[in-house]
Amino acid sequence: MKPLFFSVLFLLTCALTAQGTKSDKAFTSEIKVNHSVEDAWRLLSDVAQWKKWDSHIIDARLVGDLVADAQGTLVTSNSKVVNFRVIDFKQGESYTVRHKLSSGVFYVKRSVIPSDKGAKILTMVWYKGLSLKNFEKYMGGDYNLILQNELKRFQELLFD
Repeated sequence: MKPLFFSVLFLLTCALTAQGTKSDKAFTSEIKVNHSVEDAWRLLSDVAQWKKWDSHIIDARLVGDLVADAQGTLVTSNSKVVNFRVIDFKQGESYTVRHKLSSGVFYVKRSVIPSDKGAKILTMVWYKGLSLKNFEKYMGGDYNLILQNELKRFQELLFD
């Protein structure tokens, strides 16, 4: 009797765990710009400028400098105020920010990579703890296209 009980208990635990598992999903986009790494980094790391090329941001503010563990606030395109934290920072190269959603965590990593005659801008976005359906509810259905359009706006700002 005991082996059957433990087998059933194990199967129920596995089924409930599998049912509760939520997807981790990532999106990546990149664009080459004919500007120096320094110029690209200057715009990429200027938090006040994020709203000019990131369609999900109405306003962005940072307490202090953009460094690891810095904290800031975003006002999203649906007028929500969201706190964020810089969880990784490499001066002149990349930063990663994290902010919580009601049912998960959203991450954005932006990088500048030296390239022939300019720089490559790379944006990686991923989330944990929520389903793809909920992510699409928050961020839109075709997020790769959204990222590509944001990088095009970023590129246009470099030419202004």
